[in-house]
Amino acid sequence: MRITNKAITTCLMGLSLMAASWSFPAVSSAATVSQLDISGGSITLNFGPLGNLTGSLTENGQLMMNQFQPAPNIFTPITVGHLSFSLFTGSGGPLNLPFPTAQIAGATLTADLQSLFAGVTSTGWSGLLTSPPSPVTASLNVGGIATGSFNELTNAFNVSWTRPFAGVPFLTSGTFSLQGTAQLAAVPLPAAAWLFGSGLIGLGSLARRKMKAAA
Repeated sequence: MRITNKAITTCLMGLSLMAASWSFPAVSSAATVSQLDISGGSITLNFGPLGNLTGSLTENGQLMMNQFQPAPNIFTPITVGHLSFSLFTGSGGPLNLPFPTAQIAGATLTADLQSLFAGVTSTGWSGLLTSPPSPVTASLNVGGIATGSFNELTNAFNVSWTRPFAGVPFLTSGTFSLQGTAQLAAVPLPAAAWLFGSGLIGLGSLARRKMKAAA
């Protein structure tokens, strides 16, 4: 039987349609984040009966996944009232906190930011302790599990979390939000797709040999 070009084309189209019906995971429906490019956000600190302090993130920053970043690699220092924050990530010594990680599931981004710390400098608190006042510096773990929205078309995200505090004068909790663009890690092509492609190449080679033999 002579194999014609039309027969080869029909066969390849049939295999392509069959492959299209296979269920491969969609890259956008479940993906790993490699970096959060932060373009905005906010910090609200609750001091109980003394009220709240709220500040906005006005500097761009990059929060890397699967590694720690010493201060001040994420942001330039942020000022909220009499407090100045320099953000960084770390294990927290005996806390043994994990590297930051983040995943996309459809239109939701979830980030494990437990290892996020703020180096805090205050002249307001020092005024209560010394005269004349001198800056007081401390390290404060401000991290948590952040969740929020993810735009599958633009990769824009908006996440937030609330962190309770203990041991800091009057400070009871903080609410944090981050906005920007998520950089997604490369997703390898499923093994079945590689096998399918190899099969198509093999089929094409076999068909060409048979056509040459029949010519």
